[in-house]
Amino acid sequence: MFGKPEWFTYRVLGWGIAPRTWQGWVYLFAFLGLLFALVLSPVPEGPKNVLLATLLGLFLADVLAIWVQMGDVHDERRRLHQLIIERNCSLVAVLTVVAVGAYQVAGNREVAGAAFPFDPMLLVILGAMALTKLVSGLYLQQKM
Repeated sequence: MFGKPEWFTYRVLGWGIAPRTWQGWVYLFAFLGLLFALVLSPVPEGPKNVLLATLLGLFLADVLAIWVQMGDVHDERRRLHQLIIERNCSLVAVLTVVAVGAYQVAGNREVAGAAFPFDPMLLVILGAMALTKLVSGLYLQQKM
């Protein structure tokens, strides 16, 4: 929409993107400037909140669009490194959710009548991750 993927690079720490050119920095500071100007403006709270939510929504949608397009502008090594990082993060997330579930089961063995001896949201998280992997795998298999 507003930004271009050439202006950004993958973040080294955390997730998301980081500016790599002066245009990326201008883009970032322009959105931050608009947010701060809106927050400090004398606009009534109701319309101000709607405008803030709209501006933040546009910013997040644009950042996601840039992030999706970044694979097309970065070289193959950079893309491969990012994929390895994301794979490792996903593996650690799954193992952590399983470990937390096992810990909760071990801690709640004495609880009588409990439907689940652990937080059922852990199953929701694991299910969402498995569904995402399945859909992504099928999609990529069709493209190849």
